[in-house]
Amino acid sequence: MEGRVGMPATIKVDIDQIKSLISQVSLKEKEALARYLDDLTLKNRFKRLIARNKNIEISDEAISKEVEKVRKKRYNCGR
Repeated sequence: MEGRVGMPATIKVDIDQIKSLISQVSLKEKEALARYLDDLTLKNRFKRLIARNKNIEISDEAISKEVEKVRKKRYNCGR
């Protein structure tokens, strides 16, 4: 049977089992998992955000003002 590739094994688990497994790993591993899940879902979340807000009109000036507010807030928190 050389060269024969076996069928990959699969395990069916439900969300509660996954949550239980996640609760057993370290914080660092949970953070890595969160980043992984973000990477998997970011494109779809971004598409939904764009679709929800496609009819909102906002000027470059309004965007610049908001960016400046956030920068000031971050700068003040860093002190």
